[in-house]
Amino acid sequence: MVPRDPIADVRRRLGRAPRPPAKLRAIIRAWWGDHGFADLPASVGKRVALALLERRAVEDQLTGIIVLQQPLGEQLRASDLASFARLFTRPHLDDAMVVDMFATNVLGTLLARETGRGDVIRGLAQWRSASTKWQRRAACLALATLAPRGDSVHGLTDAILLVCATVVWSREEEDQAAVGVVLRELSRAEPLCVEAFFRRYARFMSRACARAVVSKLAPGQRTELLAHHRRATSIR
Repeated sequence: MVPRDPIADVRRRLGRAPRPPAKLRAIIRAWWGDHGFADLPASVGKRVALALLERRAVEDQLTGIIVLQQPLGEQLRASDLASFARLFTRPHLDDAMVVDMFATNVLGTLLARETGRGDVIRGLAQWRSASTKWQRRAACLALATLAPRGDSVHGLTDAILLVCATVVWSREEEDQAAVGVVLRELSRAEPLCVEAFFRRYARFMSRACARAVVSKLAPGQRTELLAHHRRATSIR
């Protein structure tokens, strides 16, 4: 007989011992099927996943991420961004590893769907002014999953540059690192756009951020931009 409390049941099944990712996902798939979530509206499964993400234990939050990515991945919609934003503002998501996994595995999965992608990109762009660094970082890292495609995805480059133009003002290490990642990935497809952004905003970038941004550019371009960064930051 399947226990009535699905959260208590999945915690019991997973236990405390570390497991290989494939084994972890297999356990969660079996749990999902045993509780009949596949036959219920997606909103029910989403509520269970959010309840896991609202718990303080990292193990529970990682389980919630897997649920949203795997059995629910095709059911994610732009309208879910409001519920996801509340995870940051309450706050429930404030662990670096969990935030990064949520950004790439959940928000990245949402962005991977072509249907409604424009709404998702615009929604994530609004996170640039979030009050918590973790939500801003999540927006950057999520957009980084698509960034190598550049302008082949309508509105993506403009959204990334808009987000970075706000987040780069922050002195928080997490914000600076996130800007470095998303611009680095964008530079694979749009090196001239990234160079123009770099020249305009270099004075706000930390050294680590600047080095990340230019790391995939041509050697000569990289050397020139880092020299520009040194000049821009030495005038402060």
